[in-house]
Amino acid sequence: MGLRKSGHAMTLILLYLVTLIMRASFYVTIAVISSSVYMGGALTGWGVAAVLAIYPLTELSTVSFFGSYSDKIGRKPILVASLFITGLASFLFGVATMGVLALILAGFFGIGAASQVTTTLSIIADCSSEENRARLMGYFDLSTLAGLAGGFGLGIILLEVGTISLNIGTFILEIVITPTLLLFAAAGACAVTGLVTLFLIKETRVVSRRDVSVIALLKKVAADRRVQLMLPVYVPIISLYGLVISKTKQIIEVYFDITAADMVLLFAMLGVSLFLGIVIMGHLSDRVMKRRPFIVFGLIGFGALAYLLVANAESFDTLWTSGLWPLLPALGFIAGSFPPAAMAYLTDISSAEARGSTMGVYSIFFGSGMIIGPLAAEFAYSLGGLFPGLAILVIILISVACIGTYFLKEAAPQGSHEVAAARQTPEIE
Repeated sequence: MGLRKSGHAMTLILLYLVTLIMRASFYVTIAVISSSVYMGGALTGWGVAAVLAIYPLTELSTVSFFGSYSDKIGRKPILVASLFITGLASFLFGVATMGVLALILAGFFGIGAASQVTTTLSIIADCSSEENRARLMGYFDLSTLAGLAGGFGLGIILLEVGTISLNIGTFILEIVITPTLLLFAAAGACAVTGLVTLFLIKETRVVSRRDVSVIALLKKVAADRRVQLMLPVYVPIISLYGLVISKTKQIIEVYFDITAADMVLLFAMLGVSLFLGIVIMGHLSDRVMKRRPFIVFGLIGFGALAYLLVANAESFDTLWTSGLWPLLPALGFIAGSFPPAAMAYLTDISSAEARGSTMGVYSIFFGSGMIIGPLAAEFAYSLGGLFPGLAILVIILISVACIGTYFLKEAAPQGSHEVAAARQTPEIE
């Protein structure tokens, strides 16, 4: 699996577990504050939109600082702080009584997310080598996606259920699920992950340079031509990801005409195929020491899957019953080749003393795409509906990303002498 060979198996396993729990807690909180029962519906509408806009904007504006600061003082202090900050924000969401407080807390939420994601990616980069990098990054993607889906789904389900009855001998214990209870539970889970990180996860920064400035680290990464060439590849594909997230619920509710059981089967197939794609394609990327082919392969798969779902939404039942459904898991599997190869490529081009800064830049790409995607999707949908509006937007985003990969140079070392050279850690002047 690449974990044992990394020499940091326990640190990485705990890190993936911490990521899963933290992301689940994060998205339980998002589900609660987005619901009509939180604060008696005081945030419904524009209030929820404001909260959901503030935290990614805060994350976007601070992530580079935290990445570079982790290069300066180490990963672990910032990661521990991020988990306690996120937990504190969830707790305060639970006791807040005014909408304006929720807006302020959304900023703390963004700071917690920014400092967590950049230090986590940096730790994985520190622990990886050219032979297992894609696999280790793929496991991070899996833990993040599992936390997102599990946390958000669990939050919605528990709010809908309302009450849980437990039979304890001759007693029946009824637990009333309230927004405050869920938020306190999310806060407690984050606090536990903070303690686990504090006592069990080791510092992994390999170059100690407390004398270097954060600004110098940021300038070094921003001036790297290879990082600049990633912009037209990463931002469009993440924008497409944002498009899918923002429009999936509406498309399913308005256009899909299949049974609930078939819907569960559809998402199960896509989830399993994506999981297998990330694991298997990440392994192959490390095996052949190539990143660009897998990036392109994943782009095409994700684009084709998004186009198929958008362009056929109005007649999806026909697609589902005509025997073409195997295309969906096949494309999901192909799409799984992008995340591990893309993150491994980012690490391949980073230097050991500036990995946190590089991961911070990636997070800026991610945040930008998550803002551009939903806005572009809404604009395209308002002009042309699903087809040709959203369908054309999907084609444009995938085309730009695929063209951008033409200018990327393969960064994975191809021979033993290149691997040895890549492991040298040049210092910042």
